[in-house]
Amino acid sequence: MSPEKLRALTWYGLAALFVCMGVSLAVTRFPGGYDWGYSVISRLASIRHNPEGGRWLAGSLLTVVFLLWPVSRYLGSTQGGGGPTVAVGMLRAGLIGAGVLGLEGVLGVAFSRHLRKAHEVAALITFFGFYGGVLGLYLHRIRSEAASLVPGLLVVLPLLAAGATQTILYFDQRDLGWVSTDWRELGVPLWLSFAVWQWLAVLLLALGIGHLILTSNAKRGGDRDDHGIPKQCGGYSTSSSPLLSRSVERPMGELLPPGRERPRSTR
Repeated sequence: MSPEKLRALTWYGLAALFVCMGVSLAVTRFPGGYDWGYSVISRLASIRHNPEGGRWLAGSLLTVVFLLWPVSRYLGSTQGGGGPTVAVGMLRAGLIGAGVLGLEGVLGVAFSRHLRKAHEVAALITFFGFYGGVLGLYLHRIRSEAASLVPGLLVVLPLLAAGATQTILYFDQRDLGWVSTDWRELGVPLWLSFAVWQWLAVLLLALGIGHLILTSNAKRGGDRDDHGIPKQCGGYSTSSSPLLSRSVERPMGELLPPGRERPRSTR
């Protein structure tokens, strides 16, 4: 394992640890108990709904932004074909959006009071930034390395399910309003709850980032030598073959046998 990958895994592991701690502390302090099936994540991190525990989750989210930033740089530098700059840019946009949400929770200030729909915009940037980044990295890997489609499909599954269930509710049960704990008393099936798919989406996105790190196999700047020649050529390494390395370093004229001159052009 390369030192770069080990560092990326370390940052990722610390980020996962901080998230688990923040979620656990926020859940245990939620007034009346937190309903995982019918309560969205923003409610858990809200100072208004969770005055004692909301800051713990918001603080962990803000910490995760700094921990995952070098991970995004690593993922961009270990992909073939020049690196998926758009996907990495979207992933970083998601991190910035998450940072805004975390800062809002830590400060206990509703940014939407000062800028219309600021919270909703930050949440959308976070959600689609992470999705666009992770799926973009998988797509780039599929195109450049012929990787499997399965991991990317698993990551996108909750997004498709959330869209399908919300469409069903819109046309069939529009009077229910936004998901809340009242849905449980009304007998609304759990699989129709947006909160379920939101939590599942976060989990699979986190696992997707970890999977991308673990399965990255390109070395940072390691595909070519100092002369721009591929290190692996027909199964032989230029760095380990004296003949190939000398042929790169020496001019063409020096490779001719003694007594023979370089052929002159007839033009």
